[in-house]
Amino acid sequence: MKPLFKLLLLAILSLPFQALMAWDSVGHRLSAAVAMEFLSNDSKAQLLTILEQHPRFEADFLAQMPGFIDTSDDEQMLVWLLGQAAFWPDLARSLGANAAQHYNHPPWHYIDGAWVRGAVSAQGNIYVGVASFADIDGADAASIRTEQQADNIITALDYNTTVLADDNRAPAERAVALCWVLHLIADIHQPLHTGSLFSAGVFKRGDRGGNGIATDAGNLHSRWDRSLSAAGLVETLPLVLQELAAIAPTEIQTMASDWSQWMAESREILLTNVYTEVMRTEIAAADRSGRRLPTSPLASAYVTQMQDISRQRIGLAGLRLAIWIENNLIP
Repeated sequence: MKPLFKLLLLAILSLPFQALMAWDSVGHRLSAAVAMEFLSNDSKAQLLTILEQHPRFEADFLAQMPGFIDTSDDEQMLVWLLGQAAFWPDLARSLGANAAQHYNHPPWHYIDGAWVRGAVSAQGNIYVGVASFADIDGADAASIRTEQQADNIITALDYNTTVLADDNRAPAERAVALCWVLHLIADIHQPLHTGSLFSAGVFKRGDRGGNGIATDAGNLHSRWDRSLSAAGLVETLPLVLQELAAIAPTEIQTMASDWSQWMAESREILLTNVYTEVMRTEIAAADRSGRRLPTSPLASAYVTQMQDISRQRIGLAGLRLAIWIENNLIP
């Protein structure tokens, strides 16, 4: 565990400062590192083979690899490469115009809180002073077969897992799909990717998953995104792995994958833990008065709970990455 953790820590510290402060970097790299603990050697070799076919492997992977990585050590290489792959869909946002247009899919990172399907029987939206919206019945997973049909985080997982598991697809397509599967399985475990808050005035169109609520150190969504970094990089990975210590790698072959269940869990957290009563009261007051919504400082107890939840969710995301890979990718 220690060499893997040291390598992950060095990899994270080599990121630009802006990238450090987000679930989109630290969290995704952590989920990939957790998955590595449960993957068989055959699975690891297969993932490396797939990833090497990525159309931007040279520019976005090899050229970005820190100098301390021993390229003769397959384990070291894969730890860093899988972390980069898990983060790559966010990197795709800042590629040149042509590449970004081809690889960047903003709607894939989240979902409308009114969308329901399968285990997702409850909405992820909170309504303050307004009636609940009607449910949006999601398309069946089996019907999602093209990139154009993927329009949210669930259907994007439907599509990309299908592409990745199909060894008849073009190798480059499978490599890009691998990045998205790594990324989206972590994203769906972040509660604020699964719903929003709506109100009569301030948030008629929703708060965009907490992005519209200012706190004492950034908006609410960004606070949840970077909660793992705020907890301390040195402590995070051992704590995440400790919570999964009772699960043996040999057990995961019997475990199922259901991203609608994972989203249902995230929505439960969103509805019960993310938006405090103080936030809701202040939103209702701002709606009545027409005044600007005040900043909502996060209490230390809230921050501690947010960090605990985030560690649990990232741990589950990494475990579930390994479960899906072991049961669906390797013949």
